[in-house]
Amino acid sequence: MKVKGTEEILGGYNPLIWNANAAGNSFSGSGNWERTNDSFIFSLKNGNIQNSILSRVKLIDSAIWNAHKNFQQIYGPWFGDELGMFKPMFGKEIVEIVYKNNGYYENPIRTRTMTNKLLISDYEVFKVNKKT
Repeated sequence: MKVKGTEEILGGYNPLIWNANAAGNSFSGSGNWERTNDSFIFSLKNGNIQNSILSRVKLIDSAIWNAHKNFQQIYGPWFGDELGMFKPMFGKEIVEIVYKNNGYYENPIRTRTMTNKLLISDYEVFKVNKKT
């Protein structure tokens, strides 16, 4: 996810599938948690690899959050309760990145002095397939 007005790219890796049929059993009934110890989030800053940050999942039982299908028009992918996509206004073409630094992943990928709601200028989703 490219942060609008900057050269910063935020993202993550999830070895699981994003579940389009998630049950509503947690997070106020709007989705469910998935367990994995292979997930990570990252920040690539201003095209400088030396300033990049990789943060591996710490709370493996809450590594990935899938929105219930009724909430998928609002919530995109979420890495724990740490980094995710959110569309706050119905009918608006605004998509925000929300970064909370809540301890679900090992290291912060942004400083606390930075705002936690950011506009996305562009984003891509890739599917990684195991070579057989």
